[in-house]
Amino acid sequence: MNKQSQMNKYLLVLLMLPLSLNMMAQHKITGHVLDAKTKQAVENVNILLKPMRIGTISNEKGHFVFEDISSGDYELKFSMVGYKVRVVKVKLKERDSLLQVTMIEENQDIGEVSVVGETTEQKKMSSPASEPVSLDLTQTSISRADLIQKGAVSLVDGMKFTTGGLVETRGRKVKQFFSVRGQTYPYPSYAVDGVWLKEFQETAYFLNAANIEEIQIVRSGSALLKSLSPLSGVIDVTRRKYTNQETNLMLKYGTENTYQTAITHGNKTEKLHYSGGVQLFGTNGPENRNGKEKIVNADANFDWQINKKLEASFKLFYLGGSRQLIQPVEPADSKFMNRREIYDPLKTFMLSSKLKYKTNDRLSSELQVNFAHRNPEYKNENISKGTVTTYNETDYEWTINQLNALKLSSTNVLRVGALYNHWVAPKGKRYFYGKKADVHTLSGVIADQQRMGKWLFDTGFRFTQEYYKEWGGFSLEGSGGKFKTVSPVKNEWQSPVWQANLGFTYSINSLFSWHTNMAQGIVTPRKGALNQNGENPKSEKRTNLDIGFVKKWKNNEWIKLTCFMVNRKEAIGLSGAILEVNEGEIIELYNNTDKRNYGLELDVQMPLVGSWITSSFNASLMKGETMQDGNWKRDDEIPEFIVNMAFHLKKSDFDFNVFANYTGEYKNDRFVSKNYIQEFGKAPLGDFYLVDLLAGYTLKNKYNIRFFGEMKNALNKAFQTVAGYPDKGRMISVGADIRL
Repeated sequence: MNKQSQMNKYLLVLLMLPLSLNMMAQHKITGHVLDAKTKQAVENVNILLKPMRIGTISNEKGHFVFEDISSGDYELKFSMVGYKVRVVKVKLKERDSLLQVTMIEENQDIGEVSVVGETTEQKKMSSPASEPVSLDLTQTSISRADLIQKGAVSLVDGMKFTTGGLVETRGRKVKQFFSVRGQTYPYPSYAVDGVWLKEFQETAYFLNAANIEEIQIVRSGSALLKSLSPLSGVIDVTRRKYTNQETNLMLKYGTENTYQTAITHGNKTEKLHYSGGVQLFGTNGPENRNGKEKIVNADANFDWQINKKLEASFKLFYLGGSRQLIQPVEPADSKFMNRREIYDPLKTFMLSSKLKYKTNDRLSSELQVNFAHRNPEYKNENISKGTVTTYNETDYEWTINQLNALKLSSTNVLRVGALYNHWVAPKGKRYFYGKKADVHTLSGVIADQQRMGKWLFDTGFRFTQEYYKEWGGFSLEGSGGKFKTVSPVKNEWQSPVWQANLGFTYSINSLFSWHTNMAQGIVTPRKGALNQNGENPKSEKRTNLDIGFVKKWKNNEWIKLTCFMVNRKEAIGLSGAILEVNEGEIIELYNNTDKRNYGLELDVQMPLVGSWITSSFNASLMKGETMQDGNWKRDDEIPEFIVNMAFHLKKSDFDFNVFANYTGEYKNDRFVSKNYIQEFGKAPLGDFYLVDLLAGYTLKNKYNIRFFGEMKNALNKAFQTVAGYPDKGRMISVGADIRL
């Protein structure tokens, strides 16, 4: 059978699957909500259907409906500010259910009402920065429970074993890079509590996982509300918010004299949520290759419900310490092996604040202000010459983001926002020391969501433009040395970047939905960039497509299947060549090459034995291609396969977790010596199996102590994700988590 026939067969199966599922016997629950005293219809009542955790709201006539519901026992929870909560039980057998529910006024303040199953309209009103519903199937949510199961120390640790995710570990300036779908340069951008940050890659490795509530990864480059970087996806980090008093102490020790201790505390009063924590982390690093680290970080978080309409939050984060960069081995270039590099001191401070104002059920506004200051001191020792050079890589940025959500009708929500970011590195950063960077970024976004029966449509448009007050950050293959004589760009607007989205979701029933999102945009080259003909490179046209389905069951089980495609017409990239102009000035040269990237993603979570053994499986099959000499050739710098499996066993007080990964082969010549490239070509990477094991036993007494042991890379496999930086091999640690 040829490839085309196989593809037709798979498409036929996908098309028939929802039809077969929809043939199962389904019912619906309908009803009206009335005021018990006036007998008038009550609009905008929150209605939660359990155990499915699906929500809806009553319309202007008090009517509501849950369609395509299987037979069984259900519970409906009705809640609305000003009324007492009502709970109604429903038994569905062979016919539909019709209800009439009366709501009794609550004269006194009923406090905070928490509704788990929000409608999409409610979610957009309460969280204006949430991404379009059509992108739901491309999102991976990592909860606090998942972070504990993985034994995550940092944000990057927590993102391992996710769909299509690849962690590149190296000893260079940024220790670990995380990418999805092979999207590098640019890598995925980061947001903290929904606010985009321009310079965050270094901080991601050090951010303490103990005070993270959730990590949400949007794999699609069509992310609209939280990302300003096209094609690369976005990682949004939500800090932990305590709902009751809790104090935790964690102690951990393992291989390479690696230690971690963290203490966190949080509580909730009538109107205030607060939390704080301190973490100390250290390691000796691999023997005879440096890598010693000693890091302390502290954070404090305050969420204040000023009144029913106004909520304010303030979050602080501080990091300090020192970090040696791990020295590479062959086939890395000798110039990297001849260095001893260290960041000492390493300092980062971040402050974020958010003001949420909800005038009524139809209008909400969110003002976000972030400030970040990084002040690392970088020292580079040339081993053969015995010389040491020191650089200060200080930089700071502040961001203001205003988002508004307007409910135009019971089925339509419009969101409008504007963002301003100012980033300054007075003395340059990383590869371009001595070259000042002073960049202003302006962006505006508009998004609309319209429900029409079982259809949900969303559209959006984002416009972004940068102003270079000064920019001298030119580099070629990770080095800025060749551009010391290049004149910086000053006082120039860069060409604008725009992105337009169109998506739709079709809910076949309450547990099965189809999603499609299409995005197109223009990416322009940096002002002053030239190609080998001395002309400006062409603007790049990008088209993204995500399509697939989500099938859920009652007990936190699901299957997600996504087909994705990214087409880059006249993709902009460094050509690897330079040009000498104007009496010795050197400029970097770009080229335009057609590229495309497409693949399949599968995400499955199912119980195996009752409720005490659960499993998850995800796989990403992707292919990158570039146009060469009129033919499409494989882009061998991204792996074609990334497969993850996890098993979680929890029986009584014992828990056991297994994580397994296979990453396919790929290649790269980054950091590789020229002699190696001439003889062997690019260095082989990937093509490895990785297994992590974690086990714990909880001793339930006054303090509730969990003792645990971890074994990372249990098979002790040798592999590299970046040439010259091999994995450390098997790492063992033990510890205790004490709830005081």
